[in-house]
Amino acid sequence: MIKIFSALFATVFAGVAFAQTVPALQTRIVATGLDQPLFATAPEGDSRLFIVEKGGLIKILENGTVLPTPFLDLSGSVDTRGERGLLGMTFDPNFGDNRRFYVNYIDKTTLNTVVATYQASIAQPNVADAASSQTVITIAQTGFSNHKAGWIGFRPGEAGNLYIGTGDGGSRDDPNNRAQNLKDNLGKMLRVDVAADRFPNDTTQYGYAIPDGNLANGNPGINPEIYAYGLRNPYRDSFDRETGTLYIADAGQDNREEINIGSAGANYGWRVFEGTRLNFPNDIQPSNHTPPIFEYDHNGLGASITGGYVYRGSLIDGLQGTYFFADFVTDHVMSFRFIGSGITELTDRTAELLSPTGISGRVSSFGEDGFGNLYLVSLNGQIGMITAIPEPESYAMMLAGMILIALWVRRRENMPGLILS
Repeated sequence: MIKIFSALFATVFAGVAFAQTVPALQTRIVATGLDQPLFATAPEGDSRLFIVEKGGLIKILENGTVLPTPFLDLSGSVDTRGERGLLGMTFDPNFGDNRRFYVNYIDKTTLNTVVATYQASIAQPNVADAASSQTVITIAQTGFSNHKAGWIGFRPGEAGNLYIGTGDGGSRDDPNNRAQNLKDNLGKMLRVDVAADRFPNDTTQYGYAIPDGNLANGNPGINPEIYAYGLRNPYRDSFDRETGTLYIADAGQDNREEINIGSAGANYGWRVFEGTRLNFPNDIQPSNHTPPIFEYDHNGLGASITGGYVYRGSLIDGLQGTYFFADFVTDHVMSFRFIGSGITELTDRTAELLSPTGISGRVSSFGEDGFGNLYLVSLNGQIGMITAIPEPESYAMMLAGMILIALWVRRRENMPGLILS
């Protein structure tokens, strides 16, 4: 009898577990009324969410409320024309001890990319110390207003090295072939060592060192900051917080959008290639072209990729290891799993995550909080957390099954001569 009961009980719960394997998702709006938000992030284990606005403000979402005082105001320093602006932010892996974070923006005076570091105030942790500003690196830009990329981040387990994604500087077809030029830092993934202040006697300069393993490895013909190259506009990139895998979403031109895996020395092919498509047949084709792990054309799915994250949160069963990305032009949201030799479980999440009651579209970025939960960032001024839709039918099914089992057991218990075993 107990064996029969256990089998029935397991059957009921198996049905519930199966329903939870691939849960239905939704976006739960957590912030509105923002001014062109481009990014959201947080230090590891921190309950706050830091929201980056194109115009130069960084705001804090805390306990469901966007605080009235900005964490940092760079509006006086940032040029916002075209694809310029305050484009990226990341926290030092040791932020809890050193209060240090980094920003990436286009300078209003020079129109160059500036990566700078600041520290949060000791007395007011929700406000950055504006006087603590120090420049890490300045990257010369072209006069075009597009393809500025802007993502920055630290690989888990590689605390001292800051990664910086740069676009090719703009216009069409990378007119100066900067992405393939190893003496130019545009169209690249850069990596610099920011473990220590290289100018301790200069309050304005922080500087950097060159970590081992970059492409140049002492070759004077290659800029020492370059980690990988051949990128058009890597918007956006991320590290899998569990495996350290670097995902680079590179926005295409007329034909292909692509997602690459970052590795030292890789050449992703632009401008010769757009994804796997030969774009400039008269250019010398690189022998070391690294093809994307996934690409799509412009025949319906999209026209401008927005890279996301691998989900590593704990609130949605069955979603761990799933990579999310979107397309800004067509308002598609997709996901897949990268299995090392390719992808699997390619899923269209648009109907789930973009809706009249959720994010309205124009996904400018994804965000990740301090616990691995993922967010959609809309240029329309919204932030939405990706959550699972509660499945009351599963619990109703489980409850009904348990009631039926209880009734069946009671009936059997009342039968004369029955021995439960």
